[in-house]
Amino acid sequence: MLHKTTSRLRRTAAGAVAALAALTALSACGGSADGSDGDKPVLRVGVQKDGVRAVLKESGLLEDLPYEIEWAEFTAGPPIVEAASADKIDVAWVGSAPPIFGAAADANFKIVAQVQEQDQQENSILVPKGSKITDVTDLEGKKVAVGKGTSAHGLLLQALKRNGLTLDDIEANYLAPADGLAAFTSGEVDAWVVWDPFVTQAIEQNDAVEITGGSPDEQGVQFEIASTKALADPETRENIKHFVGLLQQAWVWALDNSDAWGDGWAAESGLAPEITRVVAKNKAAAFGPVTPETIAAEQALADAFFEAGELPKKIDFAAIVEPGLIE
Repeated sequence: MLHKTTSRLRRTAAGAVAALAALTALSACGGSADGSDGDKPVLRVGVQKDGVRAVLKESGLLEDLPYEIEWAEFTAGPPIVEAASADKIDVAWVGSAPPIFGAAADANFKIVAQVQEQDQQENSILVPKGSKITDVTDLEGKKVAVGKGTSAHGLLLQALKRNGLTLDDIEANYLAPADGLAAFTSGEVDAWVVWDPFVTQAIEQNDAVEITGGSPDEQGVQFEIASTKALADPETRENIKHFVGLLQQAWVWALDNSDAWGDGWAAESGLAPEITRVVAKNKAAAFGPVTPETIAAEQALADAFFEAGELPKKIDFAAIVEPGLIE
């Protein structure tokens, strides 16, 4: 199906890159909420090109915080989970699959909230304009770019399974977003599985065509995660709870201020304003506790990853959920 920008409300979040590169960038990405060097405690927040910083800044919610924010930017969710486990960040937003891979690696983190997108779509499978690939079954034997351990990986796995295929039936190229885009536009791969804003960017600027995305292959759920060590510290735990509350408020603000958010997102990320404005306008999500329905869906995804040989062991998804930080 074609991508419909008027109905897409997708989360931005690609391949697992080396954690070392991400962690060494932390100090360079740091910066407080108000630029001061006061005596406030520091909350270390991991972000991607996801517009999180921009929506908080443009909505005015970064003013007069009881803590300073030190931002750390990553290319995707898997290295964010690794950073949380290594106590390099306190809290961050990731897609549906990184917590599963983190749990399988015994990473020290917990999920503290879920983010439910209203259209239940997080990722898309894209092909070039004019491609003979028109549905998922046509991917058999083809080269497909996707981020390992990301939500896009989950969508691809489930879409293939629903159509009687497995990851062994394709040639998976595990690439981060920038590398995935380069491979896609150069013709090195036949398809690319990724999330917004990269989906909208590829469609608007490179004439990509979406062949599938969202339900029934994913539920459009992402998560706010936190370092186990951070949660064990009473002050940091309270600051994490406060920060999650800010995100709840910010997305309510974003519903009526999408252009302001989109412009701020463009300035922050380097993406074109015409891309971020479209994504911001069509993006709507609700924050809340992790529901039993989400736990069941994520457990099914985790089991599918294990059965596909993508995980070293089975996991209990409910065991990585930390209640009590959001209502």
